Amino acid sequence: MSAAQHEREAEAHAATSQTHAAQYDSTAKVERAVCLLRGGRAHTDSGGGCWSSSTNPTTDHRRAAEIHRRHAADHRAASVALRDAEARACTGISADDRDISPFVHVEDISSVDALTERVGPDKAPAQRKAGATVTFRAVPGMTAEWLQRVVDCHLARNASLGHSAPNMPDCPLVLKGVQARVSSTGSGFAATIRSDDDETARAILARAERLRQPARP
Repeated sequence: MSAAQHEREAEAHAATSQTHAAQYDSTAKVERAVCLLRGGRAHTDSGGGCWSSSTNPTTDHRRAAEIHRRHAADHRAASVALRDAEARACTGISADDRDISPFVHVEDISSVDALTERVGPDKAPAQRKAGATVTFRAVPGMTAEWLQRVVDCHLARNASLGHSAPNMPDCPLVLKGVQARVSSTGSGFAATIRSDDDETARAILARAERLRQPARP
């Protein structure tokens, strides 16, 4: 869920909590005889006991109000955590680099390759496609550390937005559950984007492959 969705859920739970709280009346009581009759003859014969939920018919509203109040608090905390993580990751990043994916700059992408990883036992290893490696040409002012900061900013920002960015359909960083690491190649910078989830890994590769520049004649 995005930070905004958590906030909307918090508001909904808070409203529901208030509705239940308004229906709770601490003075509402039923007669003990009525309470015992509700339990049946065996309950009456044994003396029985009248729980609060039996003697006060509005007790369920108080319980429901407390549950929804906790849900509202949890959603607010989740929203704050997402927004705080984005703020920390994007500190010092320009507005353009924060709002525009680095993968939009296809003219500076020199190659796109499938990322494969070994899986299975050492005696019979197999290969799985785990994502993609996108290599950028070196441009003035770019360092691996700077590009990593931009990538981390986008990962945190996309989480805060609920992994929904219709304006960046080819950016592999939008997908949920991805990890990305930037390293220097000597003549450029390689961004390795991967996921432990096979479906997400395939989506990473599909998006990355759409970033390929058409071959020049």
